[in-house]
Amino acid sequence: MVTMTASAAVMAGALYSDVKQGRIPNALTYPAILLGLALGFATGGLGGFVSSLQGFGLGFLILFLGMMFGGIGGGDVKLAAGLGALTGLHATILGLLYMGLLSGVMALGIMIWKGKLLRSLKNMWRYIFTSLVPFLEPEELDEQNSDAFPLGVAIVGGWAWALVEIQLGVGSFLGLDF
Repeated sequence: MVTMTASAAVMAGALYSDVKQGRIPNALTYPAILLGLALGFATGGLGGFVSSLQGFGLGFLILFLGMMFGGIGGGDVKLAAGLGALTGLHATILGLLYMGLLSGVMALGIMIWKGKLLRSLKNMWRYIFTSLVPFLEPEELDEQNSDAFPLGVAIVGGWAWALVEIQLGVGSFLGLDF
């Protein structure tokens, strides 16, 4: 129950900060990481600590790879790492999968809202096509046509979705059983 309360507090703070200020502060993420690792050990012994460490590592790694390719900020990486540490490996796997689904829905919604869906799909298809055909020069995507959105909202939504499923014991929406 303590980890659920701590996770909910971190998610609420991240959601507020990302929507209001467009960033997720270190003052929220670093304590979440440390608290998650400590609670993992306190509530589950060595096994709990290992699960928290695995959740931290997976959350960090997946979003860090996204940050390396651009478009994801460091606060988002540390938020996923902190939530991973707080919730453990199982919830982190589901949280990341649901975050991906929610991110796609958010991106699609923004493109539709701003009237850029067809142009974006055309640009994406052209990029994929020129990248796959050996004799064509790959066309780079223009970042000026990209619209930012608060990824922290999708991270929080993904983890919340995963935690609700786990708490209710209803099984994964995606049919994943651990």
